[in-house]
Amino acid sequence: MRGILSIHRKTARRRKPPALAVILLALASLACLSGGSGDEVDPRQATADALSQSIQQTVAAEQDPPTDAPVDNSAIATAQARATEQTIAAQQTSTAVAGMSGADMEATRQAFGPILDTLPTYGVDPNAGRPAWIHPPVTIDIEGYLVADYANNYIGTVVTDFVVSSDITWNTQFGTAGCGFALRSNGNEEAFDQYFVIATRGGNGRVEFALQAGGEILNTKDFYAYGLDGNFDWRNDTTNRLTIVMRGPLVWIYTNDTLIAEFDVNDPPQQPYIPPAPAPPADVETNPEAAAAYEIARAEYDATVTQINAEFRSRQQAFVETDVEFEKGFVAMLAVNESGYTTCTFDNTWLFLIEE
Repeated sequence: MRGILSIHRKTARRRKPPALAVILLALASLACLSGGSGDEVDPRQATADALSQSIQQTVAAEQDPPTDAPVDNSAIATAQARATEQTIAAQQTSTAVAGMSGADMEATRQAFGPILDTLPTYGVDPNAGRPAWIHPPVTIDIEGYLVADYANNYIGTVVTDFVVSSDITWNTQFGTAGCGFALRSNGNEEAFDQYFVIATRGGNGRVEFALQAGGEILNTKDFYAYGLDGNFDWRNDTTNRLTIVMRGPLVWIYTNDTLIAEFDVNDPPQQPYIPPAPAPPADVETNPEAAAAYEIARAEYDATVTQINAEFRSRQQAFVETDVEFEKGFVAMLAVNESGYTTCTFDNTWLFLIEE
């Protein structure tokens, strides 16, 4: 991971990278987040630890014993009982941390009434699932070069099929910064498996999707909200609603309740955009200085294209060799930054679990 980051950073010094490349570099940096020192606890590290432990317990509880191993029914029963106890404890801990009493949870169900009415907008039957949580407003402030951070008070909720939505207000120094969600994350800081959907101000409004497996970005998709969603406002201090629906490997992305993308996470990577080559000057035959400048520009262009194609082939091969369909995981609000500062404020954020 660090080697890949260093290569991209050298490229960034020569030319300003496209928006998607910046987003991906910042997302990749999530795998490099580290905890505090001494008795201090970095909340990002604590979140990652909680995610990793919880998902490992969930997977372990569902795995069958090897077919060639002797069956120990008492051991299986004990393991199942422990897994059940751990699940209940995790749920109780999550509820306690969130400060949700029985009355609070009932209030949440009542507050979900208007949300349930909007679910058909996203092709979801409100009777085919259940509310998970409504998140209090939260703001993520980040500064620095290629950094990212995330937040969720109810991080213990495991999702399979779901709808997640938030009204996002942003203020970013650069249009290549973004706000959105990490989806079906395994929480493994050493080797993240997860999806990202990030809305950005770049290009008058774009949405980026990324697939990260084993800590490596293996696939990306880039969609324009501008031109599809007439209500999308790319300017600073404006608010756009981002809603994601996932059913198995299928993803639907909505901005301001307008569908802007629909795809399968198993779709292979697409050939990246290759910028046009620099045109030779008209006086290349008679102007040695212009000819020399063109030769340098052309050599830099050829080197850039070679690097783009090599990275694409590597990512394409890794994609073919990797299981990229993550069936379950965790959801978190996410902010990513190119440089300078980025502020993402999430309001009216909710999660609905689809159970069909």
